[in-house]
Amino acid sequence: MGPSWAGSRADAFLFHELPAVSRTRIRQKVLMGEARLNGHRFSTATRLRPGDRITVRWRAAPGEGAGPDFPILLEDAHLLLVDKPAGAATHPVGALQSGTVVQFARRRLRDRIRASLERGDASWYPTVVNRLDILTSGIVLLALDRETHRALQAMAGRREIHREYLALVEGTVTDEEGEIDLPLGFSPDSAVRLKMAVRADGRPSLTHYGVVERLAGHTLLRVVPVTGRQHQIRVHLAAIGHPVAGDLLYKDERLFLAAQEERRRDPRAEARAPLPRHALHAERVHFRHPVTGAEIDVRSALPEDFQRMVRAVSPR
Repeated sequence: MGPSWAGSRADAFLFHELPAVSRTRIRQKVLMGEARLNGHRFSTATRLRPGDRITVRWRAAPGEGAGPDFPILLEDAHLLLVDKPAGAATHPVGALQSGTVVQFARRRLRDRIRASLERGDASWYPTVVNRLDILTSGIVLLALDRETHRALQAMAGRREIHREYLALVEGTVTDEEGEIDLPLGFSPDSAVRLKMAVRADGRPSLTHYGVVERLAGHTLLRVVPVTGRQHQIRVHLAAIGHPVAGDLLYKDERLFLAAQEERRRDPRAEARAPLPRHALHAERVHFRHPVTGAEIDVRSALPEDFQRMVRAVSPR
């Protein structure tokens, strides 16, 4: 620990040094004695002195020791791009505490992370740069160290990470291309906590789209989110009258809640649903490597379940 942290609380130091670890987990480490100050137990409120050394013991959290392997689209010393299927979570959330992309990445790089922590280097920790909704498939970008994560976040803020999605939407989109410039914020009237909505006081949000193919009662679009708001593509397309196929939340919340209730009563109800998930796929990511400067252009093939949805509305 450097002299600048002298007099600071131990938990504040750990929060700063381990930004990818939740504060709850850090406190658990301290309370369980898996974090040690100069070899001894301590409390989160302990004040640090010059020359103090904190060591943290790392073990696999529940769900991190085993889980599915995801296809790797690109991997080097700084980046990991994973092809996420629909139904897998990007990171642990709610009841989905295992089998996530983040846990896969940390399991894959466990030895590297452990070795760096034993050297007192907390910089190696896979962290998500772009999160995908559980039912959205495609490319998830992770930074493998703190410096790369900071650089990619800055690039995203400058809109230097180009992302393209394929979306199968309801209805016939008449214009060959267009843009949706509508501010977004949390929906104040929704029973769904994380639902977003177009709001005059929302954050600026911009989406470009172009027609790939017009189908029976549907349109296949290529969509480019210029900004990166939560559920942006889904909300914007629904706002212009073309909700993503299978997206009950933004087509009609009452249908979404009814489907959720049916699933609670009968776990087999999901298999009987007309569409297995909403038809949104993160197909391409293009940017300059923040460390090497090399051009990164990665694509994800359209998964079979999405192809079946397209075939179902294709002219015979």
